[in-house]
Amino acid sequence: MGDLTVSDFAEGQEYAVPVSGGTVTLSLDRVQVLEQAMRAGGGFRLEFCGPADPVLPQATYSFAGQGETKDIFIVPIGRDAGATRYEAIFI
Repeated sequence: MGDLTVSDFAEGQEYAVPVSGGTVTLSLDRVQVLEQAMRAGGGFRLEFCGPADPVLPQATYSFAGQGETKDIFIVPIGRDAGATRYEAIFI
């Protein structure tokens, strides 16, 4: 995870995330640069949108998309009848 930079991501990208019993597709809705991060490569925040169910608990998941797989720690931050939103922060 330490090698990822904001340039590895673009809004609109979709990722297949394996979960028990199948795969969940998460769409990257927002990429935000975080100023003054102490992390090599700079800090940034990602916001993903997925189906309302299942809700993925906070954990590290393998995100497959754009020809590669990235391990990303996500946290659910909101849910409504149509979707669940997740956040990943790199600082």
